Amino acid sequence: MVNVTTTQSLKMLTRYLRPLRWRVVLLGSLLLGGITLQLLAPQFIRRFLDMAQNGEMGQALLNTAVFYFFIVLGQKILSLASVYVGEDVGWAATNGLRVDLARHVLRLDMGFHKLHTPGELIERIDGDVGTLAEYFSQLIVQVLGNSLLVIGILVLQFREDWRFGLIGLTYALVTLFFLRAIQPVGTRLWAQIRQGYAEMFGFLEERFHGTEDIRANGSEAYVLASLYPMMAKVNAVRVKESLWGGFTFSVGHILYVLAWIATLGIAGAGFLRGELSIGAVYLVAFYVGLLESPLKYIRRQIGNLQQAFASIGRIHEFLQLQPQVQERETAVLTPTAPTVQFNGVHFAYNDRLSANGDSSAATDYILHDVTFTLENGRILGILGRTGSGKTTLTRLLFRLYDVDKGTITLHGTDLRDVSLANLRQHVGMVTQDVQLFAATVRDNLTLFRNYDTTQPPISDAQIIHALDELGLRDWLDSLPHGLDTELGSGGQGLSAGEAQLLALTRVFLHDPKLIILDEASSRLDPATEQRLERALDRLLQGSPGKPPRTGIIIAHRLGTVQRADDILILENGRIVEHGPRLNLLAASHSRFAQLMRAGLEEVLA
Repeated sequence: MVNVTTTQSLKMLTRYLRPLRWRVVLLGSLLLGGITLQLLAPQFIRRFLDMAQNGEMGQALLNTAVFYFFIVLGQKILSLASVYVGEDVGWAATNGLRVDLARHVLRLDMGFHKLHTPGELIERIDGDVGTLAEYFSQLIVQVLGNSLLVIGILVLQFREDWRFGLIGLTYALVTLFFLRAIQPVGTRLWAQIRQGYAEMFGFLEERFHGTEDIRANGSEAYVLASLYPMMAKVNAVRVKESLWGGFTFSVGHILYVLAWIATLGIAGAGFLRGELSIGAVYLVAFYVGLLESPLKYIRRQIGNLQQAFASIGRIHEFLQLQPQVQERETAVLTPTAPTVQFNGVHFAYNDRLSANGDSSAATDYILHDVTFTLENGRILGILGRTGSGKTTLTRLLFRLYDVDKGTITLHGTDLRDVSLANLRQHVGMVTQDVQLFAATVRDNLTLFRNYDTTQPPISDAQIIHALDELGLRDWLDSLPHGLDTELGSGGQGLSAGEAQLLALTRVFLHDPKLIILDEASSRLDPATEQRLERALDRLLQGSPGKPPRTGIIIAHRLGTVQRADDILILENGRIVEHGPRLNLLAASHSRFAQLMRAGLEEVLA
């Protein structure tokens, strides 16, 4: 029965080498040429020795030596070329795998990303695939090439004398069976090592990200104390792997010595009886030494093969993960401001850890039977205490998660019947945490859309117009290189207000029909907030000559909620009040009116 890991590796090889088939054919030709010359070279040494033993001198010996020199030179050239082509094939193939893994990670749900740190994902995408780069290039080239070399040597040994062929065949088979038998242990050890590194890198990435808070609170010693057990765990497994590798080397070398002794014994006896010439003795001795070389290489690289198989298993397991949010594209949203409807929506997060550390579905719903309608072109203000489910509503609208019960519709179309790409063309979101990248202002505003050949590019004129509309032209003019100015990772050098205004500009350029603002101004000073409020008004108004956009605003401040047409108040995941803002304000007994009288910020904090 074929080992599952071997099956996975063959499928992966086939998938990523198929587009490179002509380079693979070239690589195979170079390998065959180099192996042929490597097997042919000792035949000229044998001929030279036999000619010398028979008393031949002069031009014949010189010609044989010259032929031998050019054969060895040609073999080395072909070997160097095969290494170059092999590296090219290996990195081209693994870069394709990296792209597929990165695309797969981006497709997975928010629940998955909450349970896995960026450091762990980077180790999966780059660490495991980096191990495979050698597997796709040198390991495959050398292991397959040396396997062909072993076959060629055995054929020539049998051609010389069946006894030498039998010694070589026995040595090769025992060595390969031994390597096959120990492979599962080494693969398991390397899988543990890769997993240990993934956990350690995830831990380091998270702690480095929080360096400021760690240092401010004097927690360096605790972080280092937590890091030590992770390193000790990896070290313990690596020691086991090294001991196992040493055992493998020792057994392989003993087998080689036994084969060498048997070959020299038979060859020496044959020479003394006059059955073998000195050239024949040299040839069989050379071939048994040459046979040891590819087997030694395979034995030496078995650890790398085990790393590769461990990485393939982890990558295969990773690719089996499927997003909970599935696409079934049976409808397309119309490009107009939508009417939003929640019908009996229940939702519980399934990305929380249980007591034993496993992810499991929560038993308590975050949202309970949420039902409301937001007409197109109107703005809904959502109020509620922290943890009441406000942000959860917006995540469901963006389909970062799917509802457990009930439906959410835009234009009367169930969100689950619309492709994610189509949905997210119509929905724009701005949160209080703005993600900015180490890239130019242009790339941060367009989110690298201009590099996507499947979409029309956003011109600089459109970007500048958007910045003008949102009151950021003065800020742009103050930058040393305008739109080509490089921003630091995380928006270094920008104020919170500037970062929020850049986020609004992104949405403005995207031109969605439903705008979601999740406490976008909660951390701004009053002056910056007023500037942001003007930009929000411009964003919600829509383009000239077009109807206003539909908007949903989660707010903690009075000024922000005043622009809402409707108010919805949540408490413990349930709607406790919903209606037109002015009607609720006029009704003295309404919850909204009481909040306004008591002071919105204090009651909802």
